[in-house]
Amino acid sequence: MIRAAILRLLAEVGYSALTMDAVAAEAGVGKATIYRRWRTKQDLVVDTIADMSRVMAVPTDTGTIEGDLREIMHLVAAATTSPAGAAIRSLLPAMQHQPELVAAFRNGPLAVWRAAYAAMWARAEARGEVRPGLAQSVAAEATSALIVQRWLLTGEPVDDEYVERVLDVVVLPLIANARPEA
Repeated sequence: MIRAAILRLLAEVGYSALTMDAVAAEAGVGKATIYRRWRTKQDLVVDTIADMSRVMAVPTDTGTIEGDLREIMHLVAAATTSPAGAAIRSLLPAMQHQPELVAAFRNGPLAVWRAAYAAMWARAEARGEVRPGLAQSVAAEATSALIVQRWLLTGEPVDDEYVERVLDVVVLPLIANARPEA
């Protein structure tokens, strides 16, 4: 309840305008409840970012690199349009001056996604679907780059149709070029 209120407020007003009092009011709890748990606004937000990684959807093994890519990229897109995605986007200006926020994001949600991508590439490599070492390549990074770019820079919708276009026009042809030579 409190973390959901924090995410809503971050998305609405951003980090700089977020106050502990506003969080208490939005969550319908007393200020003492907020201050007892978090000393500062930064502590509150860092804890909320860490909590995001505990509740994130993690992709499953579909049995093929194409299926895995479709699943993970749709999950990434869904995350960008979620309340957590809106909150993270609102934190970008503050992250320039608050390394603790960057560290929380890197060690939380970003680490979860990186691990999911690494596992996906390792499975594809073990099945012989991609060349060894692809997971460390620019091609691997490119798989979600257009989604993240659209989410962070243009603010345009990252819907299922867009994800399918990115997959069909960019990612799958790129991966096809990374298949082991017969």
